[in-house]
Amino acid sequence: MRTAFLIGLVCTMTVVSACSDKKTNNTGEKGTNGQTTEGTTGTTKGTDEGAPVDPMAKYDPPIELSTVAFQMENSKYPKGDNIDNNVWKREYLSQLGIKIKNLWVATDTPEVRDQKMSVTIASGNLPDILHVTARELQMLIDSDMIEDLTDVYNKYASQEVKDNLNYNDGIMLKAASYKGKLMALPDTTKGGGTDGAPMIWVRTDWLDKLKLSPPKTMDDVMNIARAFTKDDPDGNKKDDTFGMAIGKNVYDGFAGVEGFFSGFHAYPYSGNVTMWQKDEATGQLVYSSIQPQVKEGLIALNKMFKEGLLDREFAVKDGTKVAESVTSGKVGLFFGQFWNASWPLNDLKQRDKKAEWMPFPLVSVDDKPAKSFIQQPVPDQYYVVKKGTEHKEAIVKMLNFYFSKIYGEHAESSKYHTVTADNGEKIQVFGSAIIQTFTMDTNIKAHELVTEALKTGDTSKLNEEFLGYYNQMKEAKAGTNLTGWYLNPIFGDNGAYAILKNYNANNLIVSNEFYGTPTPTMVEKGSFLKQQEFEAFTKIIMGAASPDAFDKFAADWKKLGGDQITKEVNEWYANNHK
Repeated sequence: MRTAFLIGLVCTMTVVSACSDKKTNNTGEKGTNGQTTEGTTGTTKGTDEGAPVDPMAKYDPPIELSTVAFQMENSKYPKGDNIDNNVWKREYLSQLGIKIKNLWVATDTPEVRDQKMSVTIASGNLPDILHVTARELQMLIDSDMIEDLTDVYNKYASQEVKDNLNYNDGIMLKAASYKGKLMALPDTTKGGGTDGAPMIWVRTDWLDKLKLSPPKTMDDVMNIARAFTKDDPDGNKKDDTFGMAIGKNVYDGFAGVEGFFSGFHAYPYSGNVTMWQKDEATGQLVYSSIQPQVKEGLIALNKMFKEGLLDREFAVKDGTKVAESVTSGKVGLFFGQFWNASWPLNDLKQRDKKAEWMPFPLVSVDDKPAKSFIQQPVPDQYYVVKKGTEHKEAIVKMLNFYFSKIYGEHAESSKYHTVTADNGEKIQVFGSAIIQTFTMDTNIKAHELVTEALKTGDTSKLNEEFLGYYNQMKEAKAGTNLTGWYLNPIFGDNGAYAILKNYNANNLIVSNEFYGTPTPTMVEKGSFLKQQEFEAFTKIIMGAASPDAFDKFAADWKKLGGDQITKEVNEWYANNHK
């Protein structure tokens, strides 16, 4: 659910947006973006060796490259188009001189994809270009089956592409590198970026009614939650509200406790990935969930539970059930992410026009600023080139082409992103591109430009996408159409992207330092250790175990495989941060 809304949010809007149709911000070695080494590449007619290259120069005569494709059931295409013949394949040939051939097409389900990719990699019969997971990337590197792209990236990548992939200190390029060599291009539509950093969502009409100020400290969070529980914020003279929402998953992009723990400078996470941070004293990576600050956060949550500030049934409520508490007007505060405005808060707004919510930055328990963390700072899929492919630079040209047509100064979104059929139906076509990317700062730019336009009335700087936001936000503010209400707390003044912009500008982001493939012991024992952590934390929050049970959990984690995982993680860190 978190993933679907994080990146998929803008896809569901009624305006054009260049995001993926599937899955939703360090220290270390210098990113490959900063390297200057060049190697020999396939040449393009009319380009002199050593002279500045055209990042999208056309091959003459054309070249042919193979790939494989996965297609969702009931995929829609404009009339006459299909997965083998569409605007992107036609334009690759017309503008770049690259003919793309699908060796095979399969149904895009996890089971089918894993089976087909396993067979393809095991057979060694790779296409020229392949879209792979992080685990598959490591397998291909270990088997020496793919090309080093360092030289062609440095030589052919456009400046706009380099600027985008150098986001967050080039961490996405580092994740695509092995021993200093760029072995793949990161697919930034599949994760990475800082958009998922937590923040605090508060029902501001309740704040106003109870004459409370927005939270500035963790004590304020506690006091607001207490008032929302005990002071009848909905005015129905019933004891039927509680202060802060959390769900049985504990960690979640909606009503999770990640942002709460950040207020204690703790960064536990045990969802699909584990969180690792650098110990400044030793320079080694340590597992975030066993650090002493986590215990402080658990003690605070237990205190809130005892006071009735948390839903006493949270341990049996999934995200949908927690959302029902929000949309029925029973809760006024939770920790979440930017997309929570679209769900579930927009649903509440349609039911209750007087309900108002706004996001606020994370706050701290002491005088040190709270930092928001992201558990997956890098994508989970990559593009690779088969070893021995003559024109390996073509993959970089295709990336440049996508960036130019979707995000560039002269982008043509009505042709390359979403087209309008004869019957008026909007059909997304960007997913047919072989190489895709997502800009890391598009939504922050939307915030900056749209808020400026709302103040001045001048929309000349707004592209088609941003103009759509502007119109819906203006209608929502006027009260003429509330369906786009959620855009104001996301993109408006003091909205979510104002907060995320501040996080980035003031170094208030903590990234997971481990972004490699699961280590052998993680594969063997990771699920068991995660379950132990989840159960221990839930029991402590609910008072079924004392806070000191945290110390036993931490010691058991180390003995039952954690120490070996820590060793393996630091071996990876040493190899990738030279």
